[in-house]
Amino acid sequence: MMGPDCGTAIINGVGLGFANKVRGGNIGIVAASGTGAQEISVRIHEFGGGISQLIGTGGRDLSEDIGGIMMLDGLQMLAEDPNTDIIIVVSKPPAPTIARKILSTCEHINKPIFIWFLGYKEETKAAPHIHIYSHSKPAAMAAVIASGIPEESIDKHALNLPLIKEVQKKLNPQQRYIRGLFCGGTLCDEALFSALEKYPNVYSNIQTNPAYKLQASDKSIEHTFIDFGDDSFTNGKAHPMIDPSYRIERILQEGRDPEVGVLLLDFVLGFGANPDPIAETLPALLQVKREAQQSGRHLEILAYVLGTELDQPSVQNQVAQLEAAGITIASSSTNAGLLAREFVAKGE
Repeated sequence: MMGPDCGTAIINGVGLGFANKVRGGNIGIVAASGTGAQEISVRIHEFGGGISQLIGTGGRDLSEDIGGIMMLDGLQMLAEDPNTDIIIVVSKPPAPTIARKILSTCEHINKPIFIWFLGYKEETKAAPHIHIYSHSKPAAMAAVIASGIPEESIDKHALNLPLIKEVQKKLNPQQRYIRGLFCGGTLCDEALFSALEKYPNVYSNIQTNPAYKLQASDKSIEHTFIDFGDDSFTNGKAHPMIDPSYRIERILQEGRDPEVGVLLLDFVLGFGANPDPIAETLPALLQVKREAQQSGRHLEILAYVLGTELDQPSVQNQVAQLEAAGITIASSSTNAGLLAREFVAKGE
């Protein structure tokens, strides 16, 4: 089931590639996305649910060229799996024709299906058992509730509105932009699409809109979101989830830009990842915070740590290091993107 460019799977409880330690359960995942699959599995775990199987297909599977062939196989496997009662489908921005093919296949599966297709905007009348979401957290939450976990037992982590107002007041009028520096491609995508819901000028090395695709990934423009796990960065080098050195250089560069209000970063824990990613990156974060303060401005650093209490190191261990340094923590990939875009909203 491991398709080209696939880096994540959990088969019969065993993580392959990058994966997190999550409880077993009755929710099956098929994902054309690595960190997207990790994020969904971690949110399911946090909300009280569990995973039967997590089938990775490779991030390019839902492109026109590949046609979703691995996802179709994965869907069939989960449809026939007696230990899977609920199915979640995840994909980086899919080709519209392939998305429709996947939806058509889902109509013939007699299990509740929850779909998180990044950036998919087509109006689709789905069958009653198919539910489509634009963000990861509500997709995971809905699947967990459908699996039998009482809704009232779930901490939904609503956005912290007082915090948003507080950060907005700290930023000066010149600090208009977000700079997102990501190890996880799908985490980058989710934050990017959250920003696009509010701002038109969102640039990235993985933008699907050619007008806003960075021509040079080493130079940011306005709101910029960089996926350091993209092939352009990892060709011949370790993935940033293992070696964060290039991202650390970029943290120093972006933190010194007087137009930057928010630095947004992800840290991915689990099998295959750096054993202590916060410790390696924290000195650079403290340095840019100190330099900003010395120049008379507040730099808001917003971090999201993807992991569970069962990972080594645990999410609690890593979050504690960031909180001790005065860095703001987002509770999910969804909240990270939404908070970042609201922090720089000027009276909107």
